[in-house]
This record gives sequence, C-alpha cells and structure tokens, in this order.
Amino acid sequence: YVVVSNAVVSTNFYNAQGQLLQPVSPIRTAVPGLIPIAATKQTETDAATVKTRQLQALRDLLAQGLRAASNKVSLAGSFTSNTTQQVQIPQGVTSFDRKKSQALLTAMNLTAEKAAPEVIGLLLKTAAQFKTDDPAAVIKGDADATTRLFVTNHRAELDPQLVNIVRNAGVEPKLRESYSNVMLKGGGFLGSVLGAGPSVDIDAHVAQGLLNAIVVQLTEHEALVRRDVAARRTTALREAFKQ
Repeated sequence: YVVVSNAVVSTNFYNAQGQLLQPVSPIRTAVPGLIPIAATKQTETDAATVKTRQLQALRDLLAQGLRAASNKVSLAGSFTSNTTQQVQIPQGVTSFDRKKSQALLTAMNLTAEKAAPEVIGLLLKTAAQFKTDDPAAVIKGDADATTRLFVTNHRAELDPQLVNIVRNAGVEPKLRESYSNVMLKGGGFLGSVLGAGPSVDIDAHVAQGLLNAIVVQLTEHEALVRRDVAARRTTALREAFKQ
C-alpha cells in the first residue's frame, strides 16, 4: 500500500520482487481527505507556556523555602534560645539596668516566635502572586536571586503588615511595656541609669529581625534547590533547574 501525502520521503525499502521503491512525488492538486503536514516551529503560545512554567518554578521555590523556614522560626525557643537568630536590642539604645534590658530582650524574642507563623502565612500568600518579566534570567541568576527579587519587589507592601502582626503578637509578652521601662527617663541619677539613646519603633524593629531570620533560611534553601536535584520537589522546579 502506498500512502500519498504532500511529503517526499527517500526510502531504502524494496518490494517483494526486489525492486527499490522510489519516492512518491508530492501531489500538487487537492486530494479529498488529505491532511497537510504543518511545519514545526515554536509559536508565541509555546514561549508563553515556557515562561509560565518558569514563573511557577520560582513560586514553588519560594513556597518550599518558606515552609522549611517555618520550622526554624516558629518553634518555642527558636529566637529566645538561639543566639545566632535572636533579635537584639536596637542599636544606640543603652540601658544600665540589666534586669530591664533582659526583660526587653526576652519580650522581643517571644514576640518574634509568636508572630512567626502568621508572618510565614503572609509570605506564602505573597509568594503565590510573585511575578517577574524575565523568570529565565532569575533561574540563571545567583544562588539567592529569587529571594532577593522577592523581598525587593514586595517589601513596601509587606512592611506595614509585618509591623501590625508583631504589634498584636507583642501584647502578651508586653513588648511595648518592656521597651518603655528601658527608655524611662528620670531626673538626676535615674535619668542616666534607666535608658539612653534614640527612640525607635520597637514593633518595626522586631518585625525586621523576624524577616531577616526568615530571609536567611529562604536564601539557604534556594541555594540547596539550585545545587541538589533531590531538593526540587515539584515538576516545575525539576524542569526549570535541570540545566
């Protein structure tokens, strides 16, 4: 049987009599039922699909990293008992009352621990909407390219929400009260003993410390995904970082 199409194919097939089968010339006239063979080329739709998958890979990377970070910042003692992650007293604030300083340090870090789960939830929601015009460039970028771009693009919208979360979380640990006690000014001897230095927004300070800790964990996870195939837990990640 010979199938007639609009393609010419050179063959080395022989018939039963040992005769070489010659290629069939293309049909120039329309043949009823003939299905044309379309040229294969990448269309604009193909390019858009690739870009969408790459963007999804970046979102997956952020989501994985944030879930991993949650285990490092949300547990009891993750700030109060971890000196490398601990939120420190604001720079420039000096207190000569050790008890009040320790109370403030404890209040700040208890607040960070209490605020962490809600902050992670907020960041996960934001990461799901993460966008960039050139996801391919981010994929080929530095070890922390995704994390840096995420923080840069969303910092303005995140900051007030982070401060509000910390403010609510700080009620029970008495964050503001502890800060006020350290900064309490008095006359004579008390004025020089209880506190000195510029006034700061203590809620914003704790929010920044908490965000810094999360970003450190997110950066470490991104580097892991880039170098370790086993860390790429979604199809989009495996496709985007397979090179």
